[in-house]
Amino acid sequence: MKTKFMKTILKVLIFIFTFIFNSYGQTDKEKIESVLMDYIDGTANGQISRINRAFHKNANLYSIANDSLKVLPSKKYIGYFREGQKNGRLGHIESININNNAAVGIVKIDMPGRKRRYTDYMLLLKTEGEWKIVHKSYTWESYERKGKVLFVVSNISSYGDNNKRTGTHYEELVQPYDKLQKTGYEVDFVSPNGGEIPVAYINLQDKLQLHYFYDSALQYKLKNTLKPSQVDSKEYQAIYYCGGSAAVFDVPNSTGIQKIAQQIYEDQNGIVSSICHGAAGLVNVKLSNGTFLVNGKRVNSFTNQEEGNGKHLPFLIETKLKERGAIFKSSENWRSHVEVDGNLITGQNPSSLEAFSMELINRLNVINQ
Repeated sequence: MKTKFMKTILKVLIFIFTFIFNSYGQTDKEKIESVLMDYIDGTANGQISRINRAFHKNANLYSIANDSLKVLPSKKYIGYFREGQKNGRLGHIESININNNAAVGIVKIDMPGRKRRYTDYMLLLKTEGEWKIVHKSYTWESYERKGKVLFVVSNISSYGDNNKRTGTHYEELVQPYDKLQKTGYEVDFVSPNGGEIPVAYINLQDKLQLHYFYDSALQYKLKNTLKPSQVDSKEYQAIYYCGGSAAVFDVPNSTGIQKIAQQIYEDQNGIVSSICHGAAGLVNVKLSNGTFLVNGKRVNSFTNQEEGNGKHLPFLIETKLKERGAIFKSSENWRSHVEVDGNLITGQNPSSLEAFSMELINRLNVINQ
């Protein structure tokens, strides 16, 4: 009886602690994110209580119709939604800017069925310790949606005895990202642990890298990458493993990302691709029959000859790919080289980015026909 009583007391204490932590342990940024996610998920899934929780009772929505200001009370707006009725809305937070008890959040809402993409400018105020949306201004644009691509990035920021700095190779991230965006494809990011990821090898003398260094939408995504458990492989037509030596340390061991790649490749008839060190993420990916994805296929990666930090890495990518049965093809050091074997596309090094990106987009366009 005493043991049962103690267990009950323990459960009560855990509940109280959890409540206190959730109420007071969050930062303002986390609380605002929670409010905006209540809005995004609530409107997408017909969760009326979450929509009500996101908006202040006196909030209004503003837009322009026929060159005139249109004002809609939040209560009327919430009334448009039906409990439990999903509508295919896809949303994400693009940026949050906080100043004392006021904040501005920018949210993107994709409505594929209507071929519209909305931009919501949310003004939030903190009252009685709670953040609420008090004002929403929005606009929208029509578009032809082609599909989505999932970028795999690393959480590792250093390695070796001297803690050599590393991260996801910035050029290998922004160049394919830019080309995919401009041709109508959307990009999400996943990392083994989710959350903010380090980037490395940044060259701000390069105009494209400089542009995206100050691009709030991309920077927000890199600070809030998805965990593998948050990814639905059915949403994506391709997966792309970004390079940077960081990828060799954590990406190959992520069973969640391995599963996503296998599902995109087999279930979605999608593309698996990588550049440079990103191919490290391919070495442990298996198909549903238990064979390695790269077995018997033409691939390439950063080569053993190009690798100057091999003694610090857990394995050499070229060697490991060959051990997995891959038919390894390469060119001279730092020369452009891309291999395409069906829906498997691999590039050797940063010099291969231009050719790699075009092969990826061409293949995406083929499977979209």
